[in-house]
Amino acid sequence: MGPGYSRPAYPGYAPPVQGAQGHLGDWLNQHRNLPAQEQERALRGDPSFRRLSPGDQQHVVQQLHQVNQLSEEQRQRREARTQMIERLSPQERMQVTNSARRWAAQPPERQALMKSTFRDLRAVPPDQRQTVLNSARYQNAFTPEERGILSDMLRVEPYQPTR
Repeated sequence: MGPGYSRPAYPGYAPPVQGAQGHLGDWLNQHRNLPAQEQERALRGDPSFRRLSPGDQQHVVQQLHQVNQLSEEQRQRREARTQMIERLSPQERMQVTNSARRWAAQPPERQALMKSTFRDLRAVPPDQRQTVLNSARYQNAFTPEERGILSDMLRVEPYQPTR
């Protein structure tokens, strides 16, 4: 994911950040025990990071700060999502990116309804999500385009069983 990558409209989503030693999640796991300031200093000193453009460097540092604000559970979910995205073909990634853009273009009230549904469907096992999304309940609540957007975004969302 490089320049021009659009961030999907649901909270907590971040595409894999290509930087030091792969994506930021791998780098963070290797530097997990360092305080945030030392992590940033180590990141800025990494040769892979220094090869990035100044804009990409700034983006990676911002991502580092954002990740350091997450709870451990949120970090793990983000890493799982990143890994799911990395397994997609370039065409599938583009489809998810396009769906994220279409989601962001929806009216605010539709976005809110989709966000609520998205959260609910995270608790559905991935192999059952499409069946649930195609049920009469969701067909009556969402347009085919909205269900398609939700379907695409759920493809890269880790399973999160209810507690």
